[in-house]
Amino acid sequence: MQITVAPASTKTGAAVVRPLLSLDNPSIEVKALYRDVQKVPTEFTAHENFTVIQADVSDASSLDFSGSDAVLAITPPVHDGRNVVAHSELVSKNVRDAVERSGSVKRLVLLSSMGAEFSEGVGEIKTNHVAEQVLRSTNVPEIIFVRCAYFMENWTMSLDTLKGTEPFFFSSITPLDYKVHMVAVKDIGLTLATELTNTSAPPSKPHILELHGPQPYTPLDVQDAFTKALGKGVAVKPVPKQDLPGFYGQIFPPEIVGDWVEMATSFLPGGVAAKDTAEDGETEVVHGKTELVEAIEAATAGIGE
Repeated sequence: MQITVAPASTKTGAAVVRPLLSLDNPSIEVKALYRDVQKVPTEFTAHENFTVIQADVSDASSLDFSGSDAVLAITPPVHDGRNVVAHSELVSKNVRDAVERSGSVKRLVLLSSMGAEFSEGVGEIKTNHVAEQVLRSTNVPEIIFVRCAYFMENWTMSLDTLKGTEPFFFSSITPLDYKVHMVAVKDIGLTLATELTNTSAPPSKPHILELHGPQPYTPLDVQDAFTKALGKGVAVKPVPKQDLPGFYGQIFPPEIVGDWVEMATSFLPGGVAAKDTAEDGETEVVHGKTELVEAIEAATAGIGE
């Protein structure tokens, strides 16, 4: 069975390749797409059934999925100010066309996000909505969309504030006791690897499942996790909704700040995506096993030394 990860250069892509290779099954061959092949982890290249392909999902001419039985599509994030929706549409069409050209792909799996069912009001998540809309019509027997909850590792994207004598972190999620579904990248990778290798036909096309962690968490739970991981008190600084434009304005180019503000507010109380689909009985929900404190401890290992 040949599986292609397009691309494999993101943290999530690596998290998918890892369990696929750990199966130690010679019948599973992994082809991983990288724009820069110099960035491929040596832990992957050491495996005989791992092949690196130099390709870019934004360049249709570089994509060749011939011989692949399953393909994982990941929409790589772009933070350089370009139109993120147009970029998502471009790469999704490129992947769709390459899958159809292959003549061999039987299953297409997309890494998506909670809130991808909405076409408006969810900001940056519209990239996942567009990807789903483009890929759902792909001429392939099986299509699966995995809509992931908030990444636990998002809390560790900026580790500098956790260093020093008075460590702290910012929370764009407010109020601080507001529960949000979160999932670890490790569990995302394992779930996607499972869907790629599953030989049972999904019940629908496309089949949509949501991936949550063991339980919902609050920013206060994140604070407790940081405190346990670092072995010292960690403060949390909430970012009120009205201050989000200024907050994200310090991180992203002005062209995409609005997308990030809209995304952040869409999951807050009263937001368009605040509805808990796990309770509507209409969506299949899968739960990862990694607790928040485990993910935080792994992401901050060595920072307090």
